[in-house]
Amino acid sequence: MSVPSPESGLPPTGLPPYNASGISQDEKTMAMLAYLLGVFTGFLGPLVLWLLKKDQSKFVAFHALQALLLHAVVTIGYFISGALMVILIGMVTLPAFWILGLVFSILAGLAANKGDWYEIPVIGKIARQSAGV
Repeated sequence: MSVPSPESGLPPTGLPPYNASGISQDEKTMAMLAYLLGVFTGFLGPLVLWLLKKDQSKFVAFHALQALLLHAVVTIGYFISGALMVILIGMVTLPAFWILGLVFSILAGLAANKGDWYEIPVIGKIARQSAGV
């Protein structure tokens, strides 16, 4: 079995493709999927992904937990906005929470797909501590 030289940038034969930081493309894709699922399923998609992958990959666990926390906060914001509709403030806060969830999901999902440990403000520290990273 031949081993490619380090200059070729190819992994040794038979090993999964890893980038320089040791994160496989599958892990990057699963981490990005956590944010994408959150946009469409709220906190349920990231919760399922976190429960399935938390013991297999710290990278996926961190991003899935961060997506879970982000979309849980957004869901709570929706309920608060619904209650605030009575005094019309909810008409401003509801789209604000939707945009907040969408923007941070896009930013964090793109970063996860590149293999970055992107932290969403406030939520990122909680996710990092809880995931044990």
